[in-house]
Amino acid sequence: MFKGKHPFGAATGSEADAPSPFASVPAESAYRVEPTPVRRQLSPRDLARNSGVKKLFDHVIPGLPIDADPPETRQEPEKFSALIEKTLKRLNIAESPWLDELVQAWPRLVPPEVAKVTRPGKWDNGILYVYVTSSPHLFEIRRAHLKRIEQSVRAFAGDDRVKQVRLMVNSVQLPYH
Repeated sequence: MFKGKHPFGAATGSEADAPSPFASVPAESAYRVEPTPVRRQLSPRDLARNSGVKKLFDHVIPGLPIDADPPETRQEPEKFSALIEKTLKRLNIAESPWLDELVQAWPRLVPPEVAKVTRPGKWDNGILYVYVTSSPHLFEIRRAHLKRIEQSVRAFAGDDRVKQVRLMVNSVQLPYH
């Protein structure tokens, strides 16, 4: 019989048969996204994660723990405004929340003489239509300011959102007077 504490690491009786919680090796299936009865098809984002999981398990070193958030499976957060736009597009609603933000920022993005006679109008298939009060103003803005307007809008909205800026004559009274 042994008196006092048993030596560290010495297993006795049922302790010897029980697996250590630190000895388990995680399976690749625990990290993969699998189809469910409700969602039978995986999204491109899920497929990208699964390829990252495969890459992770190709480089696992036995005995070392796997990071709780490994870079191979990490997904960048999707902007909330992008999610809203995708939802609106899926519902066939031709609205864009970022266009309201652009209208608010318009006087700061363009020179004051341009802001007095223009305003963002509509956004369709990557083309931003800017409304101008008259055709002489349209001609002058196209000649002297269009490139700067495009650069400012792309810097504000991101390069992938706006492919082109077009000018249109609009007879509606502008709110900046």
